[in-house]
Amino acid sequence: MERWLTGDDPTLVETAASVRAWVPFAADSPLYEAYAIRIAEDSDMLRVLAAIPGSPAINILLAAVQLLLTRDDALAAWYPRLAEDVRDPGDEAYEAFRAFVLDRREEVLALGTRRTQTNEVRRCAVLMPVIAREMAARGWDGPVHAIDVGASAGLGLLMDSVRYRYGDTVVGDGSLTLECDNRAGLALPSRVPAFATRTGLDLHPVDATDPEQAAWLEALVWPEHADRLARLRAAIALRRDADIAMVEGDAAATLPRVAAGLPEGPIVLWHSIALYQLPDDALEAIDDAVAAVAAERPLVRVAFEPQPGGWSDLRVGLRPRSAPPVVRGHQHGAWIDAA
Repeated sequence: MERWLTGDDPTLVETAASVRAWVPFAADSPLYEAYAIRIAEDSDMLRVLAAIPGSPAINILLAAVQLLLTRDDALAAWYPRLAEDVRDPGDEAYEAFRAFVLDRREEVLALGTRRTQTNEVRRCAVLMPVIAREMAARGWDGPVHAIDVGASAGLGLLMDSVRYRYGDTVVGDGSLTLECDNRAGLALPSRVPAFATRTGLDLHPVDATDPEQAAWLEALVWPEHADRLARLRAAIALRRDADIAMVEGDAAATLPRVAAGLPEGPIVLWHSIALYQLPDDALEAIDDAVAAVAAERPLVRVAFEPQPGGWSDLRVGLRPRSAPPVVRGHQHGAWIDAA
């Protein structure tokens, strides 16, 4: 086999293109960014990626390697070599990473059937001000029913239970503080929205109290991000005592049933860095389900999804793909900015 990508194998060319498109989203991880750039030119590694059914396959590959490294003391000895210098990882680090993947291809691919389902609670710091603004615009002063589509472990539904710090401005209260840079000096609410109920919809909900499932969530955190890992663990601890209902299944089918079973009152529905993984027909089905519920009771939908170029935005509307962005936000909630 040729090591470096040559020729016009359609599968490898398509896989390489998907890796290159992912590179801008890895700007916060010099290690993963460097690996992705090299993987996009490496036929052997692209063949491994092409055998991973989930999306984005490179996220799953990297998380699978990290899980294998951290759950086995013998394998963990590799980790310092893989992340020898995360600021400027060179050829030696990539060679160690590459050898690890190819030597343990079957173990990696056994984990490759999993889903990304990254559950970054700090995304709430980007969503919360927009949700609060939309509630105020509609005169919804009381608690609303919160629904998170693609909720993973439901950590985003802790939105009303945490404290937010935007520079010198603090909103809310809680044992977990989410810090977010308000780059454009956007207007912030004086209080956090209150939720009457909290429901997470997911094809395969994650039970964060299960050690193996929690370990996968941790493996999805990039190696340099010690603060994200600490925040994830703190959110999982809060999640254990939170009253959150998780509903398994396709949101297009489960949403109408869930909405019909809720007490009276408006619904705030959101999704964050989740639905971009779905094909157009699935997105249309969810749009239709949301519109049907909105025809029966008050509902606002906030979509926080990535856009080409390595950034993400928030849009408000029953069919958000046709709505203009209202703000931009860092995919892990580090900052919020004007659209």
